[in-house]
Amino acid sequence: MIQKKSWLNVSDNTNVNWLQTFHLYKGFKRRSSSIGFFIKASARIVEPPRVEYKGFKFKFNKKGNICRGLLVRTAYTNSRLDGATVSFYENSTILIKKKQNPKSKYILGPTLYNLKRKKFKSLFKLVV
Repeated sequence: MIQKKSWLNVSDNTNVNWLQTFHLYKGFKRRSSSIGFFIKASARIVEPPRVEYKGFKFKFNKKGNICRGLLVRTAYTNSRLDGATVSFYENSTILIKKKQNPKSKYILGPTLYNLKRKKFKSLFKLVV
């Protein structure tokens, strides 16, 4: 369960490491979100840009930039219909563009099977 002001780890190869959420989509009075929901967050800890990207233009995020993300992993335990429970060590998200395409080229780590969007399931190497 993710609430406002919670910190999220970014699990893709963009230059953002940590986000802090300030808006949860799907409902004005929404208090918490789980896996598969979209969030709006502010970039808090960002890596500096590398030198090897001189040849072409690549948009880097700065500290304080507003990013949209998709929740991929939560530390809150998720229960399945067969009685099994799955939980991860940390809360994690991937950054997306406006048209629900991921910003990065590859995505790190596993995700749950009940991720609501099939389009994003194919990007992950491991589906738990």
